Amino acid sequence: MKIERLNMEDYNRIWVTSDIHGYHNLFLELIDRINLDREDLLIIAGDSCDRGADSFKIYEEIAELQRRGLNIIHTFGNHEDLMVKAIEEGNIFAWYRNGGRETIRSYDNNYTELERHLSIVKEMPIAVDLGRYFIVHGGIDPEKSIEEQTSYEMTWIRDKFIDNKLHKTDKVVVYGHTPNLDGRIHFVSGQKISIDCGSYCTGVVGAIELKSMREVYVSTDKLNLFINHHFRYRD
Repeated sequence: MKIERLNMEDYNRIWVTSDIHGYHNLFLELIDRINLDREDLLIIAGDSCDRGADSFKIYEEIAELQRRGLNIIHTFGNHEDLMVKAIEEGNIFAWYRNGGRETIRSYDNNYTELERHLSIVKEMPIAVDLGRYFIVHGGIDPEKSIEEQTSYEMTWIRDKFIDNKLHKTDKVVVYGHTPNLDGRIHFVSGQKISIDCGSYCTGVVGAIELKSMREVYVSTDKLNLFINHHFRYRD
């Protein structure tokens, strides 16, 4: 999979969000709140499918916004990985255990559309390199340079990345994948910005604009879901 390399100065504003997980209504509200226009860039750092009810609508909405001339890049997340492997390799159990049933239901037996979206998902870049900022779903192996990373590491890594200093890059890594159960973006360190606001458990999707560091949040009326202390996040 490819890394998309872009110049930050080519855009007025650069917004990053992630882990929308089938919450189409929150995605629409977020687009409205940030007032995205053709001079801006929106990067969705993976996981628009599964768990929520409207994965089909989100992928369709993204494609429509791109057709209207808006700059939107969606990187490959671990839930996109689960979907591809379930459909192409038959690994259904892992996908269904992590919200794949809801994605299938959202297509309402329209498998032609599912196949079309699958082809789009498979072409998603694994990351976006903006020079100072590196946007990726899971993170990076802290012991490796950017050039040495594997697709699996950038999609699935979690604790090793979060718990250790980055030794081989001076970039700031903006990532999703690991939900923040307070429903907020976290500046984990000078090199790590965690933007997964836990949509399916907190009801919150967040976005950050990289030039101004402005944060925007949209939410359902279920913000208190994370209070359940028995909750444990899944992959």
